[in-house]
Amino acid sequence: MDEQVEKAGMRKERPVVKVLGWLVTAACLLWLGWMARALVPQAPKDAPGAPSAMAAMMGGAGAPPQVSVTEIREEAINPTFTYIGRVEPIQDVSVRAQIDGYVQSVHFTEGSLIKAGELLFTIDPERYEARVAVRKAEIGQAEAALDRAVRYLKRLETSDERAITQKDLDTARSDVAQGEAAVKQAQANLRLAEIDLKHTRIIAPITGKIGRTVAHVGDYVAPALGDLVRIVQVDPIRVAFSVTDKEYLAMREKLANDASQEALRFRLQLPTGTVLDLTGAQDFKDNAMSPDTATLSIRVRFDNQQDLLVPDGYVTVLVDLANPPRGLSVPQQALVTDQAGDLVYVIDADGTAQARRVKTGALTDGWVAVVSGVEKGERVVVNGVQKVVPGKPVQVASGDAEAPQK
Repeated sequence: MDEQVEKAGMRKERPVVKVLGWLVTAACLLWLGWMARALVPQAPKDAPGAPSAMAAMMGGAGAPPQVSVTEIREEAINPTFTYIGRVEPIQDVSVRAQIDGYVQSVHFTEGSLIKAGELLFTIDPERYEARVAVRKAEIGQAEAALDRAVRYLKRLETSDERAITQKDLDTARSDVAQGEAAVKQAQANLRLAEIDLKHTRIIAPITGKIGRTVAHVGDYVAPALGDLVRIVQVDPIRVAFSVTDKEYLAMREKLANDASQEALRFRLQLPTGTVLDLTGAQDFKDNAMSPDTATLSIRVRFDNQQDLLVPDGYVTVLVDLANPPRGLSVPQQALVTDQAGDLVYVIDADGTAQARRVKTGALTDGWVAVVSGVEKGERVVVNGVQKVVPGKPVQVASGDAEAPQK
């Protein structure tokens, strides 16, 4: 009986507790609202149409969006084509011995710059000097024999015909002819000996940088033993790269009325990112596309006085127009693309944003060429494009936006 009474009392107390909880919660909410109202600045009551402070803080419809703008400029329209190029020497010579013998002296420092005509190696010339002396002696013998044959022939020709026979006369004439041939042969042998003697001095055939040598003083060298050292021309130097058929045709179309090689500008970017202050000249263009890769091989000549281009190294080739046309362009971030195409937001004199459909061209250094749709000097939205509502006013930030540098 007591337990039933206690349970009934508990059931009567629970509704009272709930009501008290609701009242406390409502009081807390009212207090929080009053505090929030006290913290938010109130707009003057006499300002017609003034937006509420909360709406202003939240970027409501009553506050024009803040944007950054820049003027439409007239810039050079010059898109750059990039290719991977391989540095190669214009001339590359492997020096080897033309005769056999022992190296007497080496006259260069490995890795140094060699000029054409400089002495590189000297092969012991003693044996070849002796051969030259022998060949000179042989010429003397042949000339003496010829002189004797000529004198004998003259005696026969001036003698009484009854005292000589025709056979003797023919033999004398034949001896003179053989003597003349013997002199010429001896002279040719002397020339060969002199050439061999000349080859004891190995001369640099071109100007360039010399590499590591395999022959040192005392080494035996011969033509069959292979190359002694390699010389590569480094100034000027060539860069070889390949252009696809589509890129080549696009480039030719851009040059429609000016097909001269000077219409193109060739520059280089090193692997470090540095763009060299050099302009190359087209040195070679292949006469057919590669059937395997559908590319055309091109070589461009560059000065290399600073020795920054190393043979067999790789660089980036930058190709554009030497005298590019000028046209209107806008920063790339000003473009809005939808299903209908590209548009920009132009700001009128009264600060209203107007959507303009534009026809774009090439992209160059962050600037997009505009073929139609805008005029020079008009202002377009660069930052805050996503906030703009066409036909609605905007708040333009002071100063032009930072546009890409060309």
